[in-house]
Parts: sequence; C-alpha cells; structure tokens
Amino acid sequence: MTAERRILGLKPETLFQVFKYTIYTLIFINLVYFMREEYIAAAVRFPDGVGIGILVDAFSQSTDSFAWLVLLLTFELETYIIPDEKLKGPVKWGLNLVAGVCYVLITQALLGYINHMNEVMNFMPYAAGTACQAVGTVSSLALDLYEFVELTAQNCGSIDSSTLFFHADYNALTDKENLLYLEELAVTDVINASTWLLIVLVLWVDIFLQLRGELTEKLYKWNGILKAVLYLTLIACCTYWAFLGDFMGFWDAFLWILAFFFIELNLFKWHEAHPADEDEEAHNKGEAA
Repeated sequence: MTAERRILGLKPETLFQVFKYTIYTLIFINLVYFMREEYIAAAVRFPDGVGIGILVDAFSQSTDSFAWLVLLLTFELETYIIPDEKLKGPVKWGLNLVAGVCYVLITQALLGYINHMNEVMNFMPYAAGTACQAVGTVSSLALDLYEFVELTAQNCGSIDSSTLFFHADYNALTDKENLLYLEELAVTDVINASTWLLIVLVLWVDIFLQLRGELTEKLYKWNGILKAVLYLTLIACCTYWAFLGDFMGFWDAFLWILAFFFIELNLFKWHEAHPADEDEEAHNKGEAA
C-alpha cells in the first residue's frame, strides 16, 4: 500500500487550501490599510467633512476592496464550497442578492476612481513664489494619491519650486515630476477597476451557464480567451505600479490576481466535473428546428 504523499506534513490539497485562504486574509489586511490611508487623506481632500453623498468618493479604494472581497467569497461559495444540488432556492437567491449589492458598490467605486482622477487633473501651475514662501498659506504637500503632509519650513525644500502646481480644493502643492506620478497612478486605477468589472461580468456568465448546464466547451474557451486578455491588462497595471514604485498598488493587484486565479481554477474543476452535454444540446436544437 503506497503512503499518501504529504508536503510539510499536509496533504497537497490541504496545503493548497491553506495557501488560498492565506491570500484571502492578506487581501483583508490590505483593506484595513486602505481604510486607514483614505481616512487620513479625507481630512485634506474634504476639509468640510465627508457626507453621505461623497462617502464612496472619499473611500473609493476601501469600498472597492470591501465589495470585491465579499464578491470573491461569494464566488468561492458558488464554485467550490456549496454543492451544485444546494445552489438553488433561497441559497442561490441570497448569494445573488449579496453579489448584486457588491456589483453596485464596485460600480460606485469605479466612479469614485474616475472622480479622483479628475480631481488630480485639477492641479494648476503655481506662480505665487516658492514652496517655502507658501508655508503658512498653503497647508499641504501632495506626495501620493492618498498621502498628504503638512507643508512646513522643514520639508518645503523637498520639492522643485521651479515647477510648482497647486490644487485649490486640497490647498496642496506638488511639483511637475510628482504630479506626473499622481496622474499616472490615477489613470492606472481607473483602467484596473474597469478591467476588473469586465472580468467579473464574464465570470458571472460562466457561473450562470455552468449552473444551468449550458457552459459548452466552445463558449468556455471563448470566455477564457476574453478573460486572458483582461488578466493580461491587470498584469500590465500591476507591473506598471511596480515600475512607478507604488508598492501597495503592486502588492494589492498581485494578491487579487492570485485570488481570482483560485476562482478560475475552482471553475475549471467544476466545469470538468460537470461538462455541458453539447451533443444533447445540438440534438434538442435540431428537434426544435
């Protein structure tokens, strides 16, 4: 009798599940980080306070991450944890309701990224002197999309005063080099969020058809090609964040790509275990004709 292969004392499948849920946990830690980052930045971005109407704009990253995390867990339930025979009735409707709320929040977060990108584009040339001369008049330096520090006599020389830009709503200064960095980050955020929205729509179609037994091999492959293009776009965004030196942007994107690799693997195994009967489908169509 052959001994069962183990790695670090665990079965390969168990080790795989531990790795998968570790990735999910790291994504939750990133969510907490983004909430703290946006909470601090909100004091500068919205000096009059954050009302209900602009809550999603103020916390677009946090809203996006929270909604995606819940949606990720919903996909995990549908594609791996809950057996097919139980994915119906109240269970299925409940999951659909949760997913529907997530889609709304994700769309709102995308609009928040677009609004934030437009905000970043509102920096205007500053010709009222150097950064050090602006101490006491201008309150902040914009260092990152969600990072502002108080402008003081100690840090005013850290930016290039020959190419200053000023944001009236933020009452913040930055220089040309850093403004280009901010603009590139903001545009990448929008591209990344838009691409994820397209991926989740294709994935939803896959799951919907799989549950109905209508996800044929041909359709599964075409959807796979489309998703491959979209995932390559995400990898490009991830790589670009690394190139720009935005570690958290790179790290978070990398974790999400890994997380959805697990969902895609779940879907692949599910589809392999319960393939659509294309011959029967063709036969039924022939009879109907």
